[in-house]
Amino acid sequence: MAERVGIPAARDSRDRLYGRAAIDATPPPFEAFKPLRCGGCAVAVIAVSTHPRRTPRGGTTQVTALYRLPPNGEHDPGCPYDFKNRAENLIRDSRGTLVKDGEDYELRLPDPDTIEPPDPLPPSKPGKPTARLAVTASPYRLVPALSTAAGIVRLLREFDDDPDASSRFRARYAGRTLRWNEFCRGANEAVAIAGYLGHGPAARHPLALHGIVRDVGTAHSRNTHQLRDEHEDYLDHAGERRRLRVVVRSRNPGAFAQVRPGDRWLGYGHWKLWPAPSAPVTEVQLWIDGPWSLTTWREDNGSGPRA
Repeated sequence: MAERVGIPAARDSRDRLYGRAAIDATPPPFEAFKPLRCGGCAVAVIAVSTHPRRTPRGGTTQVTALYRLPPNGEHDPGCPYDFKNRAENLIRDSRGTLVKDGEDYELRLPDPDTIEPPDPLPPSKPGKPTARLAVTASPYRLVPALSTAAGIVRLLREFDDDPDASSRFRARYAGRTLRWNEFCRGANEAVAIAGYLGHGPAARHPLALHGIVRDVGTAHSRNTHQLRDEHEDYLDHAGERRRLRVVVRSRNPGAFAQVRPGDRWLGYGHWKLWPAPSAPVTEVQLWIDGPWSLTTWREDNGSGPRA
């Protein structure tokens, strides 16, 4: 049986919120103020220090400090740190693109080259409740697998990108099964992604990349619209040191109309490595046809800072 995904935050008897790092402190700052409860509900939790764990092949791996439920403990309804319930909600909202397989979850991916513009959304109705994670408005429905992938990214971020959490997800494309970190990667991994894109076409599969918007605008040609991620790095290419950027481009003027600096974004498709011919710049680059191939959102965790 897979390990239960750890809880990333807890509160002490004074209602102070602590992240995982507090567990390995000497002494832990909450030691005199137990019992602890889940950072998202009232259920009691136990702090577990960083420790080794055996792997199926006989080796060991290091498990980061976490909070866990006691035996037979259950989260209160609606708790944001109830991982199983959050994943089940993703399945419910995925329109069939996310399925459960045992204790794991598999995202079924479409071929990016066959994605067509969906129908426009109906006009919004007044009085619609505001989501805790507000998604940037778009006049089109997102491709279901894209919106589900973004939901998984948001969920994993709330669980501190815990390897036990991310290992529960995988993607399936053209008969291939991909580990989640093979398919979905952060823009801050630009150098490693560039190395992957340098392989021959037979070794590549579509990627979902995500990050934070630095700016949106037009390229020098003025007929290309672009989103640039805030992360920049450097890459040695053909003996030359180049600035490395992650950029989404489109010739559709509406592709980034609802995007703002500071938004989080996720784009899915056949990314490529493009060295600019007239400047020492290389782009990890994706071309999209319209806003239905990109999702953006703003985060508002509302839980306060962790000690």
